[in-house]
Order: sequence, then structure tokens, then C-alpha cells
Amino acid sequence: MKHTRRWLAILLALVLTLGVMPMALADEPADDAAPAGTTAPADPEAKDEETTPADPAAAPEEKDEEKKDEETAVPEEKNEEGQTPDEPTEPAEPKFTDVDAASPFAAAIDWAVGKEITLGKTETTFGPGDPCTVSHILTFLWRANGKPGAEEGVADRTSAAKWAVENEMIAEDADLAATCTRSMAVTFMWKAAGSPEAETEKEFTDVAADAEYAGAVAWAVENEITAGTGDGTTFAPANPCNRGQIVTFLFRQLAEKDTEPAA
Repeated sequence: MKHTRRWLAILLALVLTLGVMPMALADEPADDAAPAGTTAPADPEAKDEETTPADPAAAPEEKDEEKKDEETAVPEEKNEEGQTPDEPTEPAEPKFTDVDAASPFAAAIDWAVGKEITLGKTETTFGPGDPCTVSHILTFLWRANGKPGAEEGVADRTSAAKWAVENEMIAEDADLAATCTRSMAVTFMWKAAGSPEAETEKEFTDVAADAEYAGAVAWAVENEITAGTGDGTTFAPANPCNRGQIVTFLFRQLAEKDTEPAA
């Protein structure tokens, strides 16, 4: 009985001990807890996402969208006229106010001006319907043939006339101010080309077989410089030529045939 009481006392003491320990543990402050009534210090390693400044090296500054687009956009490709490929090309305005784009002389005049065979009567007019003088056509021919014998300070018309005399295209006393006729035009061009013989002959009712310009007319027809007048049965050798017709003859001989002017 005595032993039983002792064991009961030990058991009771053990139960009391075990019940007090959890409460003591709950009341004991943690090692890293702040004392009661104080504020825990901020964690030095923790960073506020809103207040911490960004690292410049880690995140480059974002550029304004419009500025960014200007710097990174690929330059638009442009053609030689300075237009983008999708832009319609505007037709070039005529150089001369008296030469319509639909004129039968337009292409020949553009070619002649481009080759500096003629510069027109003024900066804005060509005078396609004006009479072409002997001096005019000889000067055109001389320039088209490379300006042989050109001298500094000597007018082109003077050098051209001298060249024409040397090549027996005109006599020394020729009237350079006279209007050039159709027969004269093809003769000057034929002689400037070396007076080649035509392989075929074209008969015109108004060109005699023994006419001094017959060979020149045949050559001009064979080379498609002219096909005659009207229905093609006449050549009209005495008809005067205008400036538009003369550059058209030269254009057909030198440009459309892709031949080089005689040296």
C-alpha cells in the first residue's frame, strides 16, 4: 500500500510536469523575435519592388515608342526619281511649250536636245514648224558627227559651214540663210554618211533618174529616213523643210537605227 501511494505520487508529478512545459514553451520568445513593445528591424536583404531603384545595367531605359520606331525603321527604298516603287510615275512635262507630248516630232526633238544637236530657239520654245535654213541643218549634222574641226571661240555655224564646204556638201558661196528643201536635206545627210550607194531604188514620179540628188533620195528611202509624200509615189524634192522635220530625219538615221555618226 505504501508502495502504491509512492507510485501514484510520482505519476501525478510527471503529469503535472508534462502539462506545464508546452505553456512555457509557447510563452518563450523566439530567438529572432523582437522584444515585446518594439518593432522588428527591417530585413536588410529584402527590397521593396516599388521603391528600390532599378539597376541601370540590368534593365536599360525604355525608349519612347515613336522615337524607337524612328530609329529602328528600315529606310524606304526609292527609285532614281526619288519616288517609292508604289508611287505612280508622273509623265515628264514637255521641255518646250510649243511641242506637245503627242506631236509626231516630240521624240525626235527630245533626242536631238538630249544629244545637244540643237538646244531649241529659246529656253522654252523649239519652233518645230519654223523653216529650217541651210545653216541650221548643216549645224545639226556637224554636231551629230562629233563637231569635227571645232575651234574655241568660233561659232558652231561657222565651223559647220567650213566642214560642209570641205566635204563638198555645199559651195563656198552657198546661201546659208536659204530654206532647206527635202532634196537638199537628204543630200546633206547622204554626203555626211559618205555617199553610200543604195542597193534598191525607189521610183518617184517627181524624181528623175539622173537628178543629182537621186542617189541621196534612194539611200534615204532604203534607210527608212523618209518614205516620200502623199501616197508614196512622190518625194516633193523642192518642198521646204521645217525644224521638226529635219530633226526627225536625223533621229531616224542615227537613233532608231542605233548607228554611230560618221567620224
